[in-house]
Parts: sequence; C-alpha cells; structure tokens
Amino acid sequence: MSRRKGVRPEQYAGVFQLFSEIPERYRLATYADQYKDEDTWMEYVEDVLKPEHKPVSEHLQKTIRLGGSSWLEHMDSMGRHHALATPEDVEAWCENLLDERKVRTAYENYYIRIYQFYNHLVSVKGHPHVYNPLLIAAVEYETARRVWMYRIENRPEVMDRE
Repeated sequence: MSRRKGVRPEQYAGVFQLFSEIPERYRLATYADQYKDEDTWMEYVEDVLKPEHKPVSEHLQKTIRLGGSSWLEHMDSMGRHHALATPEDVEAWCENLLDERKVRTAYENYYIRIYQFYNHLVSVKGHPHVYNPLLIAAVEYETARRVWMYRIENRPEVMDRE
C-alpha cells in the first residue's frame, strides 16, 4: 500500500502554516548571533549533500554552485545569514530567479538545493530550525508557491490527500 503524497505546501509545512503563527522565540532571526561567521551552507554541502550523492555528478556540482551562490548573494543583500531566511526573503529570491529563468530552471538548478538545505536544518539536532521558510513562503506568497508547485506538477504519482 503506497502512501498518498500531498499536493499543497500547507500539507508539508507542519505545525506553523503562516509566519505570523510562529512565536517570536522560534523565528530564525532570533538566532543571528549563533550563526555569525558560520558557513552553514558549505558545512551542509561537504558533510551531508556530497556524501549522500557519491559519486557527485556534474549536475549536482552545478546545482550546488548555482543554487548556493545565488542564495548566499541574495541573503547577503538582505542583510541576513543564509540559514536564517524569512518567507519574504524567499519570495524576493524566487521573484529574482523568475525574472531571468523559467520555473523549471529555477526549481531544478536553484530552489531544490536551498529547500533541501532547510529541510536538513529542520531535521537535525544542533540547529534551532522548527520550520522551513521556503515552505512557509510557498504557503503565503504567489511566486514562491509557483516555484514550489513545480515539484508537485512534475511528480508522476501526484494524488491529492483526502
């Protein structure tokens, strides 16, 4: 028996569906001092992403480079650490991506890497993340939702949950 997979970001977002529902103490900005001078992205790439995908394909290397550099530059321009995004940061990044790219390119070469990065931070001990800001953005904002929906619309077994 296979489990039905969700087709809306709300089905994956968890306890917090909207940024306004997240108590101040759990918001990622609260942890800015903890992440100062930390290269959380490269730690993730070297300690998690590459070891999980041995041998590392050229495509993976390309998406690590494209997604990572785009995200780090964007978050730097927002004045925030790359592991501490707000949903607004994500929406602005998605808008920038789609200004010059098709949804497929934005998702497959950029978005997926950062989405997985935040999913990792949510799932491991040692990081205070209790939500993925890319999911919250997909719930709250049109452009982020459009990019997130690419994964669903191109999944062969798409079925709505009852």
